[in-house]
This record gives sequence, C-alpha cells and structure tokens, in this order.
Amino acid sequence: MGARWLYMLPALILSVVAVILALVGLARDPSPAKPERAGADEVLAQQRAADKPKYTYWVATRELNIGSIVADDDFQKIDVSAPLSSALQADAQVVGQRLFQHVRNGEILSQVHLEAGNRLAQSVPAQFRAFAIDIDNASAVGGLLEPGDLVDVLVHFRKGQDEQPTSMILLKAIEVLAVKGQLQDADKTDEEKEKSRSRNATAVLAIPREALPKLLLADSNGELRLAMAGEDIGSEQNESAGGGAVGLSGKEQKELMLTTKLDSLFPEKKPVRRSVAPPRGNKVEVYEGSTSRSTYVR
Repeated sequence: MGARWLYMLPALILSVVAVILALVGLARDPSPAKPERAGADEVLAQQRAADKPKYTYWVATRELNIGSIVADDDFQKIDVSAPLSSALQADAQVVGQRLFQHVRNGEILSQVHLEAGNRLAQSVPAQFRAFAIDIDNASAVGGLLEPGDLVDVLVHFRKGQDEQPTSMILLKAIEVLAVKGQLQDADKTDEEKEKSRSRNATAVLAIPREALPKLLLADSNGELRLAMAGEDIGSEQNESAGGGAVGLSGKEQKELMLTTKLDSLFPEKKPVRRSVAPPRGNKVEVYEGSTSRSTYVR
C-alpha cells in the first residue's frame, strides 16, 4: 500500500501544480480589457471617416426620358468618398433644366445629361429649328456662303399666282448654321473639309418654328436662292420684318413689295386709239345742166 502511494505522489503533485498555474494564468488574462480596446478602435475609425472629404451629387429617384423637365422630386442628394469627374455636384441648380439624354433610376446626374450632344443642336437658337436646303454655287452666293452669315431666302415659282412666274423674298435675316456639313469654328483638317464639301451640297439655316411649313412648301414647289445680308441688316429689320406673303393692309402692304410677277417687269402698254371720221351723211348727186356734183346731206 505504501509503495502504491509512492508511485501516485508525483502525479498528484503535477496535478496540483497544473491547477495552480491555470489559476495564475486566468488571473493575468487581459481578455476583460478587450471591450474597451474595441470601443477605442471604433471611435478612431469614426474620426478618420469624419476627416475624409465627402462629395455630394444628384442621383435619380426614377427613370426620366429625353426632353423631360427636372422636378424637385426627380433627384436626391448622395454622398460619396471619391470624386466623380463627370458627375454634377449637388450645389448646381438642376430643377427646371431639360434633359437631353435618358436617365435611369439610381443613375448619378452628369453634365452630359443637360447638354445637347450634337454640335448642331447646341448652335440652334431657342424657338428656332435647323432646316437644310440644297445649294449650288449660284444659290449659295457664288459659293462664298459661310456659317454665321445672315441671308434672305428668295423663292421663284414658274407658275405662281394667276399662272404667272412669280418671285418673292420668303424670309429675311436668317442665320446660316452650317454650309456643306461644316459648322462654324469646327475643328477639321483640310482633307476632311474637302471630303465634306464634295459629298454634302447643303446649307443648314436657323428657321423660326412657325415659318417651317411655308419654307417647306416653297422648297418643294419652287426654286430657292440665298442673298447675303450686309452690315446694315439691323436697320433693315427695324423697317420691315421677314416674310413674303402677299397682303392688302398694314404690314402686309409693305410685304406686297417683296413679291414680283413676270408682267410687272414690263411697262404697261397704252391701248392705241384709232380715230374714226364722223359720218358725212348720205351722198347726193346734183346735176346742173350738163355738169354734176356730189354733196352729203344729213
């Protein structure tokens, strides 16, 4: 029995030492301080996030089509941590602007959505429309027509009113937007310009919207020609506004001078009046002896 305890004693001693070491280890364990450390790290992360710059942009709340006018509830502000080069910042005024491109729901608004992508569309004035007509060297002022010029639009009808050849000034002081596919201040090489001129014999004019039907009718049934305006175009516009319709009173009487018929180019011939001798009456032959004479009796 004594020998058995002698063999068990080292194991018991080792067990007691292990328990003591475990208790000492638990007493020195820093795990209870972890929640405080985690809280400090969270505060530090929040401070770092607050120090980072924020960029605010507009994001669409619904799908918007081309031509839509931006309303107050169409976009909302969103903050991002990185700048977006093409995005429109939230301090920009967008309400009331017209969209020139489709905007999807959740898409960030950019300057591209508010600008016309076509250079020609950007150059068309408000309430005007771009209208192209065929030109040649004669109709394009001897081939010297350039974008930015002001022209009068003339039209010639082979059979106009009263079946007579008629010419009129249809529109006055019309801006030329493009000539042979070349816009004003367009950056093109000489080779590109030559190719454009050879395949595009047209001129694009800025036409008032209400004058489009009149111009289309004249272009379809007559021959158009352009006359370049000079520096005194401003005074001419004050005297009479453009238009070629024939009228009878007020402003229309002034426009009557803008229409010419073929017969008006020739001086009016006075009718020839033939003089007719008055009737002499009845002829009577009078005999006196061997002689006779004639006389007229009324």
